This record gives sequence, C-alpha cells and structure tokens, in this order.
Amino acid sequence: MSVTTLHEVEETLRQVDPETLREMVYQLAHSHIEVCGLTSRIGGCAHVDPDETRDRVGRLSVAQLAELLAPSAWLAIDLHRRIGG
Repeated sequence: MSVTTLHEVEETLRQVDPETLREMVYQLAHSHIEVCGLTSRIGGCAHVDPDETRDRVGRLSVAQLAELLAPSAWLAIDLHRRIGG
C-alpha cells in the first residue's frame, strides 16, 4: 500500500502560486481564530486583528507557507489518491 508522505505534500504545495498559498494560510489562521472563540472558556481569544494576521502571513516564505498548510492538507490528499484520484 502506498502512502502519501508529508514531504510529498509540502513539495506539491511549494509549486502553488505564492499569493494563493498566502490566502490559504490566512484562511486557515482565520478558521483557527473562529474555532478558538467557540471553545474559549472566557470568550474572545486574544488574537491579533485580521490586518496584522494578513501582514504576518505576507512575510512568510513559500517554504514556510507550505509547511503550515501541509499537515491539514495531508489527509485530504492521501484520501483523494486512494478513493478517487
């Protein structure tokens, strides 16, 4: 049985347009903030505002963007290859 490796996912993501990667990472970060707010005991988790998040994401290299996205993409890519790719 062949398993997609995390390294393969990162390599594939590094081939994606950098602006698309940045938007993907921004959306992942935004999703984290939303989930964190839902699970917070106090409410209103302490996160930077969306503009600061976008600025920080904008400073990341393509390799860093791929590394951030790879773990969340790994399972979906492997399942896609196995089930219907």
